[in-house]
Amino acid sequence: MSKESNGNSIHQNLALILLNKNYWITHFMIVVVISVVGLIYLGRVTYTGAPPLVDYVSSAGDTVISREEIKRGEEVFHLRGLMSYGSFWGDGAERGPDFSADALHRTVVTMRSFYENEAKEKGAVSQYDQDAIAAQVKREVHHNTWEEDADLIRINDAQIYAFEELNVHYTKMFSDPDYPEHFMTGYITDSEDIRALTAFFYWGGWVAAANRPGETYSYTHNWPYDPDAGNTPTSANYIWSIISILALFLGIGVVLYVYGQMKSLGGEPFSGNGTSLTTHDLENEYVRPTQRATYKFFALAVILFGIQVLAGIISATDFVRPYGLYLGDIIPFTVARSYHTLFQIFWFFMCWVGYTIFFLPRLAKVPNGQAFLINLLFALCIIVGGGALVGIYLGQTGVLTGPAAYWFGSQGWEFMELGRAFQIILLMAFALWIAIIYRGVKPWLTKKNLWSVPAWLLYGSGIMVAFLFFGLLVTPDTNFAIADYWRWMVVHMWVEVTFEVFTTVIVAYMLVQMGLVTRMMAERVIFLAVILFLITATLGISHNFYWIAKPTGIIAIGSVFSTLQVLPLLLLTLDAWKMRQEGERANEYVAQGKQKFLMDGVWMFILAVNFWNIFGAGVFGSLINLPIVNYFEHATYLTGNHAHAAMFGVKGNIALGGMLFCCMHLFHKASWNPKLVMTSFWSLNIGLALMMFLDLFPVGVYQLVAVLQEGLWYARSYEIVQGVVFQTLTYFRSLGGAVFVIGGLLPLIWFVLSRGSQLRREVEVKDGEWSVYEKHWATQEDSKLLG
Repeated sequence: MSKESNGNSIHQNLALILLNKNYWITHFMIVVVISVVGLIYLGRVTYTGAPPLVDYVSSAGDTVISREEIKRGEEVFHLRGLMSYGSFWGDGAERGPDFSADALHRTVVTMRSFYENEAKEKGAVSQYDQDAIAAQVKREVHHNTWEEDADLIRINDAQIYAFEELNVHYTKMFSDPDYPEHFMTGYITDSEDIRALTAFFYWGGWVAAANRPGETYSYTHNWPYDPDAGNTPTSANYIWSIISILALFLGIGVVLYVYGQMKSLGGEPFSGNGTSLTTHDLENEYVRPTQRATYKFFALAVILFGIQVLAGIISATDFVRPYGLYLGDIIPFTVARSYHTLFQIFWFFMCWVGYTIFFLPRLAKVPNGQAFLINLLFALCIIVGGGALVGIYLGQTGVLTGPAAYWFGSQGWEFMELGRAFQIILLMAFALWIAIIYRGVKPWLTKKNLWSVPAWLLYGSGIMVAFLFFGLLVTPDTNFAIADYWRWMVVHMWVEVTFEVFTTVIVAYMLVQMGLVTRMMAERVIFLAVILFLITATLGISHNFYWIAKPTGIIAIGSVFSTLQVLPLLLLTLDAWKMRQEGERANEYVAQGKQKFLMDGVWMFILAVNFWNIFGAGVFGSLINLPIVNYFEHATYLTGNHAHAAMFGVKGNIALGGMLFCCMHLFHKASWNPKLVMTSFWSLNIGLALMMFLDLFPVGVYQLVAVLQEGLWYARSYEIVQGVVFQTLTYFRSLGGAVFVIGGLLPLIWFVLSRGSQLRREVEVKDGEWSVYEKHWATQEDSKLLG
């Protein structure tokens, strides 16, 4: 099929099919069907393939570990914040051990000791005997003795002995100040709680070694790596890693091919409209109704940003304790680390809430009662922030116990540390946020404007909030393998699906507002990027499930789709150099008197989003998502290195860029300090890079070497974490931290908070609003795209 346009024959190639709005509903439905079917499969195998959570009994039938003890241990693990100290199946913090890997290795060593002591009673133990015992222990820990009909697991005398010795170790760890691996908090001392924790950790180690019924590998695919326990990579780890790399090469080829076809269609994405890096309202110094009300969200955001970074500093000092400084008696590591992870996401949200509401008056007339709803939303956010600050401390330190600790203290899941009551209030707040956006973009919600940028503002925000509700399925009574699935359905869908969708929409909106791209071009970019994010990242969530007791199909789906997540990032980066040149053109316009304002600081934050998206999220993320790489690096600092680059590098920069976009409109011209903004930008991003390359990345590589030499238990052991190499590199991190805080964070906080009394007054404006499309939405494009 072909069509004549300006004398040229335009063939209906793949690019035309993708760009033609007549086909967008079909494209979208295909992606939705694939994603939904994939998620249904993931959910089904999560429940049907979950490891047994039952009583452990001796050969005589006596109960050694009850199911209730294991569940109680998991409850203590969460309520007392131990997921913010160590990890379980690799999920959690890296200050302490991975408790499942630690329990497994100690079980193996103690079982060997048990059999060697038995052998010594019969005479000297030779090397041959030791090798035979080692082989016997490997066989026994991998032999699955779960009796499904009786709903119990039988363990032998050596395993019972190992459990009792494990309880001795954890009793000393939590209650003996002279023990080298002592947990220096003092709020977990009850012997029954410690025995319950031991039961939970033992269960985690058992699951990591016991072969899945009908298979030759464990429930966790032989993770963690521990040769002494017979845990080595399965063939699936190698096979699907190779297939993923091949799929990535194929995907990159397709993206570049389609991009080339798009370029051949003509049209310059960064054509401009006579001004650049400024907006209609900024040039006229307009502040529309309700826009001033968003300032308080930005003020709260920078305060939370400061608390988050302070908590990170406190957490880092716990590793090295300079000059003997120990702050754990005031703010325990678990509390500080929970603040660091939770408030990071919270201040992102405050920025996002603020600038989405700020955008609305430009799109349509402000509906009645909107200001009241905005203020109500802010009040709910204050309640949640205060509840988190106080509740996490009281819950994790044991001041609150039982149901009160769960509801008003801390649920204890990493990135979901809020007490359940405050979690529900947060969900109410975000539902209200979506209602506010809906009221603001309602005139755009027509068939003619189905794919418009304002409509996407609602879609992107709505998708992000919808996935938050999965957190309600994480309950104390749920098997960890199932509960952690729902936690990742919240956390991963935030970070790698909805955050990316939302970021794409927000960047596109700001580019249109700043005169860099047309609305038509923005809609194309949003649609194509969102489709790619949805189809790759929605199923790519499976890479978080590799080692948390899921069947092999999870590795297949997770490896391929998570590796392909780099494709939408590549698409967004192909015009990066032309984006960089916009600053030069904007300066020329200012010099020529065509515009009064220049949003160069905001522009730099947008460019940083692009850089960290491809480098931090794409390169570092895709590298560690390969199953065979992830098998060895999981639960080391290489994961944290990727997380810092992806979280602050992408989500932090877009949060700050959007906030400063709004603040430049709200602040009087005389109050704006472009030099401070630019200094803050470079300090924050250089500081982040220094922290990564002076500490997080080299420490991760150091731990990876330790894993390859001995196993994960060793890489996370006291010997490594408190060793000279680890400690020295942690000191090096302070160099990047100093740049980040002194040059970036503190000036930014002062700048935003000090301008609160100098905001422009709101005015009723009748011009400059976006006009809704009057023609059918599918006829908005060039005629050559209509098929």
